[in-house]
Amino acid sequence: MKRYLIPVLFGLAVFALGACTRAILLPAQPIRVPQDVTQAQVKQSIISALDGRGWSVDKVQDGKILTTLRLREHTATVRITYDTKTVHITYVNSSNLEYSQHGNTRYIHRNYNGWIGFLEQDIKRNLRNASIYNKQ
Repeated sequence: MKRYLIPVLFGLAVFALGACTRAILLPAQPIRVPQDVTQAQVKQSIISALDGRGWSVDKVQDGKILTTLRLREHTATVRITYDTKTVHITYVNSSNLEYSQHGNTRYIHRNYNGWIGFLEQDIKRNLRNASIYNKQ
């Protein structure tokens, strides 16, 4: 019995370590735009945040930005939609980020949620700064 215990424990440890790199893909919460910020300022706030975090701007349309983050062999592409009321960040696709879906639950490399969280913070900060600038 003991000779089977070590391989089983080793297998469980490897499985647990592999599972630690994935997390539930959290939907980004809508970002509220301050009342006095213009559509052009919203767009600039987003692009500035993307540039600051190393995201490439792939396509810009009125109210939509398609952007990709490339880190080593990992890529994540998101669509950002915006107007003068809200900004929404939506997952589009990725490579080498262990994306999968089981039922209604989507999983991705745990770093993805952090990257989106930092991007949200930067966009919020830029929108606050634009609002402050408009009040001066």
